[in-house]
Amino acid sequence: MGSTRLIIYTDSRKKSDVNTFKNAAITLSKTYKAKYAKDGDNIKVVFVKDGKEIVKAINAVPRGKLISLDIVSHGNQGGIHISRNLSPAEKAGYVKKNMHFQIRKNSDSPQTETDAELMEESMHGLYSDSMSKIGVSFYYNQKTSHSPNIATLDEINFNVFAENSVVEFHGCRTAEVIPVLNTWLKDNFAQKISNLLGKKSTVIGHITNTAPDKNPNGNVNDYRYGRVRVYENGKLLKDSVERTKLRFPNSSTP
Repeated sequence: MGSTRLIIYTDSRKKSDVNTFKNAAITLSKTYKAKYAKDGDNIKVVFVKDGKEIVKAINAVPRGKLISLDIVSHGNQGGIHISRNLSPAEKAGYVKKNMHFQIRKNSDSPQTETDAELMEESMHGLYSDSMSKIGVSFYYNQKTSHSPNIATLDEINFNVFAENSVVEFHGCRTAEVIPVLNTWLKDNFAQKISNLLGKKSTVIGHITNTAPDKNPNGNVNDYRYGRVRVYENGKLLKDSVERTKLRFPNSSTP
């Protein structure tokens, strides 16, 4: 029995985003089949609606067999981000409303105090831990209560990964480094998962927003370009490098 190559793409509030993620997953699947099918590897493409389903798909792989994991999704430095529209919108609590306003007022997309009055979305993704989940919910002013399908990394059985596995996140900012926060308080999502994998495993994450349609290779369904950070055994291996130039054993670009 060969190794498992798992490609996960996620749900989104926008149907067009889901189609984009699916097409990028199919691109990866074709690449893996061309490079590894002859070795007997099992190449799986799985659609998930929430963090619990991400965990379920990973934990279903036999022990030591997961050689590569690709997740195509929205993302941020807190994790794999899945949200849904709240209908009707709900009033934000005093703390969340004010935190959201303060966090965002000097950002690239500031929010007014009026914007912060209502939560218009709920969260359903996979995050590093409870602190990350709360931080993301404040930043986006999203509801987390009554969302039992949110998951954190401690729910994953990391024994399913091969010791030399490769994990690549194709969404935005999973390897972003925010001064102070990531220097002193906690790791970004890509580094956090690198800490939990085998010593020879590699984790790749983008440091900026991503979109598949500007890849210099001309494929409009390929996120494997742009600036990334690469981690091995929780340590920074490559910092802010162009993804198109990188090659890794056992990855989609060996």
